[in-house]
Amino acid sequence: MLSEEKENKLRDLLTAEMVSRVTLAESINIIHNIAIGEVEKNLEEMSDQEKESALEELSKKVEETQQKTEGQKA
Repeated sequence: MLSEEKENKLRDLLTAEMVSRVTLAESINIIHNIAIGEVEKNLEEMSDQEKESALEELSKKVEETQQKTEGQKA
């Protein structure tokens, strides 16, 4: 049986090895899936008023970003 110190070192080395094999695309996919879960959890906890407010605020941000992007293209 490994000592706690050796088991922790093994855990760290295995984690580092696993992480070193993850590609950028896989990392983005992992983060995206985590974000989807967080959004679902947050939406379940939000009131209808909070949802309306968030939708309005985020829609405004997207519109402003699109306008800036279009302005830079011109």
